[in-house]
Amino acid sequence: MEYVSTELEIKEIPYKDFTAYDSEDIASRFMQVIEAEGPVVDDFLELKVLKSYSIFQRGSLIAPFLRSILISTGAVFTRQLDCDGQEHLVFWPEHFRGHESEIESLKYEDYSDFRPSGQKELVPEGTFRAIGDFPQIEIFNAMKGQLQDGNPVKKEELLTNTNHALGFLVKGRQIRLTLEGVLKAGVANGTFIYNRRGGTIRLR
Repeated sequence: MEYVSTELEIKEIPYKDFTAYDSEDIASRFMQVIEAEGPVVDDFLELKVLKSYSIFQRGSLIAPFLRSILISTGAVFTRQLDCDGQEHLVFWPEHFRGHESEIESLKYEDYSDFRPSGQKELVPEGTFRAIGDFPQIEIFNAMKGQLQDGNPVKKEELLTNTNHALGFLVKGRQIRLTLEGVLKAGVANGTFIYNRRGGTIRLR
């Protein structure tokens, strides 16, 4: 499944004037992206909307203003921790409301997709996502896909194959820790079975 970027109207708003700008227009853009691109992680979402106003960094002045508008939309969101223990919100289209706890525990069967990122210089504008921009349920789904034939796979091979499925060629610190965290969550929720003696993973 490809990541399809939403085209937002470009407006020129000076950085110093942004916090006085029409909050309804900002909220509308948030909802437009969420409904079209969700699930979408908070940082990726905020920077995309901000870029549509020709502003390319949040800064201490804009960041809390932007976040308050995003929360005020009442959009459906789940929570996840990144590889450094920082909490992020993942925003979902409205029809996912009521399934937040299932999604957070990676036990939601009605969302089985993942959208590879691809290499930054080769993908369409607005579609490149670093590993921290991925909802963890997408990483989980990609990992499950590597085990669908039922055969056990060595842990390192599983991490490498999942990394490639997500569109990455190398596996740096952030990617490795993220993949290991998702694998650990999948073992904890019973989706994956880890054979410690053989060092292999398989689906339950």
